[in-house]
Amino acid sequence: MSAPLDRIVRVRRVRTRSAMAALGRVQARQLSEAGLLARVRTLLVEGGTRPGPIGAAELKARVASDAMLARLAEDVSRRLGGSTEERARLGEALGRARAALDAAVERRAEREAETGGAER
Repeated sequence: MSAPLDRIVRVRRVRTRSAMAALGRVQARQLSEAGLLARVRTLLVEGGTRPGPIGAAELKARVASDAMLARLAEDVSRRLGGSTEERARLGEALGRARAALDAAVERRAEREAETGGAER
């Protein structure tokens, strides 16, 4: 009679561990989603700028990238002096380049935030 009780106890322990593991996964996902929501809110409300040295470094990188893109745009328009269609196409390409640079700056800022700025 004790063997069936032992089995019931083992099954309950396994189910308890399984439920605790599932709860842990749900809580980890909730924390991850909360962090993502905070980052999105930062981007939407504050324009992606963060206070402190990381925000300053990010701003400096964005200013430098804007200056570089402006020089490229001037050079392209001077060399081509092309049609409106060419300018629209080049404007779209510059927009994509800006988005790529912003994404790279954001990834670097996140990496620096995770490592405490040890990459400088």
